[in-house]
Amino acid sequence: MLRIFVVTTILLTCADHWTTYLCLTAPVDGWNVAEANPVAEWLFQKAGLNTGLLIDSALTLGAVVFLATTPVFGRQLKTSLLAVITLFTGYAVVNNLDAISRMGLAPWSGIV
Repeated sequence: MLRIFVVTTILLTCADHWTTYLCLTAPVDGWNVAEANPVAEWLFQKAGLNTGLLIDSALTLGAVVFLATTPVFGRQLKTSLLAVITLFTGYAVVNNLDAISRMGLAPWSGIV
C-alpha cells in the first residue's frame, strides 16, 4: 500500500504542476486565475512560475522519498501521511482540470 501511495503522490504532483502551469500561463479573457496555495503563490512570485514549479517538484519528490525510506516513522504512519497528501493533491488536480475545461483550454472543452 505504501508503494501505491508513493507512486500516486508523485503522479498526482506531476499532474498538479502541469495543470497549474496551464492555468497560470494561458490567460483567458474574463478569467482571473490565481494560485490557491499561498506558499506556492509566494514561491512563484519569488522564483517565477517555471522555476517555482521545478523547486516545488524537487521538494515534493525529496519529501516523498524521505518519508518512504526513513526509519523514523512506522509504515502505517507513512502510508497515512501519503494518503492525505494524495487526497489533497488529487483535489488540486480535479480543481485545475475543471478550471481548464471551463476556460475552454482542455481538448475536451465544448464536447457535449
